Order: sequence, then structure tokens, then C-alpha cells
Amino acid sequence: MRRTTTLAGVTDLFSSGEAEAAIARIEQQVAEAQVRAAQAQQVQADIDAVRASATSPRREITVTVDAAGRLAGIRLADAAYDLRTDALEQLIVETAGRAQRLAGEQALEISRAAFGADSPIVERLAGEIDREPPSAPPAGFRV
Repeated sequence: MRRTTTLAGVTDLFSSGEAEAAIARIEQQVAEAQVRAAQAQQVQADIDAVRASATSPRREITVTVDAAGRLAGIRLADAAYDLRTDALEQLIVETAGRAQRLAGEQALEISRAAFGADSPIVERLAGEIDREPPSAPPAGFRV
């Protein structure tokens, strides 16, 4: 037996109140998604603006990096030129590592404030910061 559905039957199944409630839920979800998207854009801009500097213990060098750990600058004091080349190289690597950790911690705090400490994004970022740096430079590079 075939049942015929009329327009009146469809509207009976989905009352005007139910339709309005469904539309309101969808509009609320869209508004929440827009807020989250704007928040994510702001977090990205804040993290992109992160710069962290570290200075060697005797102040021979200062290294500045961005949140991704990319080198943004190196300042050498006159005392740096008195160091042996291998000592200066090692000092740069160590100081850059400290600056990278500081930048990572700043990015982590920005993320925690935006997404909460229990966020998977925050947990992943914290894991990256806690990970030990490689013990040897990548192939083809010298330190």
C-alpha cells in the first residue's frame, strides 16, 4: 500500500514551533562558530607576534627568536669576539635554545588563556616545548 504525502502532511510533521526552534539552534551554532573562528584568528596573530630573547650568562650574546623558534636576531657584544670560535658557536646554540623555550612558553600561555589548560591544542604545544632538542644538528649543518 502506497501512502501519499501532501504538503499539509509535511507541515503537520514539522510544526512551525519546531522549525523555529531548529532555525534558532542553527543560528546559535553559527554564531558560536564565528566567535571561535575570530578567537582562533586572534590567538594566531598573538602567537605570530611572540618574540623572545635570551642572553648568555656573561652577556656576550643575545639571541631573539619567534614563537616557532626561527631566528629573528643575534646581538654580539664586544666580549663575544674574545671567545674561541667553537665556544662562541656553542654559546649561540645554547642561548638560542633558551630563547626558543621562552618563546614556546609565551605561545603556550596565549593558547591556555584562549582554549583552556585541558585543550588538545594546549597539550600538544606543551609536549612540543617539553621535548628535548636534538642532540646533533641536522645532516649537512654544522654547529
